[in-house]
Amino acid sequence: MAYKIGQSVLGKPLETFIYGEGSERLKEYLEYFYGGVHGDEPEGVDLAWQLKKYLDQNISNYPHQKIIVVPNCNPDGFEKNKRVNARGIDLNRNFPTQDWTPRHTELKYNPGKTAGSEPEVQALIHLMETHPPKTIVSFHSLIPHQINYDGPARKLAHEMAKKNGYPVTDHIGYPTPGSLGSYAGKERKIAVITFELPEKINPKKAWEDALGAIDIAIFA
Repeated sequence: MAYKIGQSVLGKPLETFIYGEGSERLKEYLEYFYGGVHGDEPEGVDLAWQLKKYLDQNISNYPHQKIIVVPNCNPDGFEKNKRVNARGIDLNRNFPTQDWTPRHTELKYNPGKTAGSEPEVQALIHLMETHPPKTIVSFHSLIPHQINYDGPARKLAHEMAKKNGYPVTDHIGYPTPGSLGSYAGKERKIAVITFELPEKINPKKAWEDALGAIDIAIFA
């Protein structure tokens, strides 16, 4: 079932697709899949759309799972191939975490003037509060590719990595105040996986490599 959970700064809808028995009530804990938090990482958006199309045809394989897919969390940035949203703010530094700070060293990490100021972040937070997730998998792209985890997701990260051989890490290599991982994983104890695809990976190969790991996350 398709929903609009909010909109971008420029008014583009944040399309959301909900699957699974009982999903209309949305009382159960769900598995979330996000793409495009960073607009210049099209690999994650493409993978999320492929997941949506796969579930459209194969949801019967998951009779007891409740799944939410938000293929493009930053449609304005995606349209311009920019990491940030239309106000120049990095959505993955704008979540209202305990360590949030307006200080930043590069424009691409601009967290905004206040935490949680951006409509895209507000929509994602509202979705999480209304329909609490058990697991969140956020598709990104990075060199080197990896499976990064926050919160109680260490075991899940290693199980997913067995399917595609990605290295596992609990730290991206630099501080990420205001990130989804900190907000949902560290502070709310939700299992959060940041699934970092190789940059410029062929979409077909990305899907083939990811499906087994995605299955592990769905059944977590």
